[in-house]
Amino acid sequence: MQPGKLYGIGIGPGDPRYLTLRAAEILRAADVIFTVISRNASSSISRSVVESQNPRGEIRQLTFSMSRNPEERTNQLRTNAETIMVELRQGRDCVFATLGDTMTYSTFGYVLEIIRTEMPQVPIEIVPGVTSFATLAAKAQCVLVENDEELRVIPSFRSEMAEKLTFPPKSTTVLLKTYRSRKALLERLKKEENISILYGEQLSMDGEFISNDPGAIACRPEEYLSLIMVRKT
Repeated sequence: MQPGKLYGIGIGPGDPRYLTLRAAEILRAADVIFTVISRNASSSISRSVVESQNPRGEIRQLTFSMSRNPEERTNQLRTNAETIMVELRQGRDCVFATLGDTMTYSTFGYVLEIIRTEMPQVPIEIVPGVTSFATLAAKAQCVLVENDEELRVIPSFRSEMAEKLTFPPKSTTVLLKTYRSRKALLERLKKEENISILYGEQLSMDGEFISNDPGAIACRPEEYLSLIMVRKT
């Protein structure tokens, strides 16, 4: 039996209107659509985006471990990849739907590596999605980078990184997942000159908040789906 096709679909920041036409087309037609939910979450944003397209296929949720134990994370990852491969071996076309862009700090990249190794004959199509930092720049009508400016992305800022963090002139630095270390970052930024700060959370969804006021940002509760952009002239 010919294996099914694997699709990696970037579904954007959370509003179904940010789906590409190709992503929507595939979501409606696939046999099985895998969405992601964290262990402590009560609902899945990616599932709600998928459901908005009225798919004909089965929607299944995968839980990925956020444990600091690398063995536990690896075991959970392999279990989920095996779940997808079971369906592919039965000739069913499968989608892995991920928030943001498929190939930018996405769990799909790890799943893809396993499936490519275990089932090299599987046809694969990857559809890009809108990133959180592209969404924030658009929502705030703020240029991300232009001319010869440099774009830097720091995926997981931690408080102990604060004093070593640099902000080169003519650059924009995107800091993802700062919700637990935001205070240290804001304190660090007080030492910088010629910078502008832009914060966003729950972008394109209910509860969206955008601000360039450090005081207002500091008062926000922890929010996993948040980021800070620092632009230095």
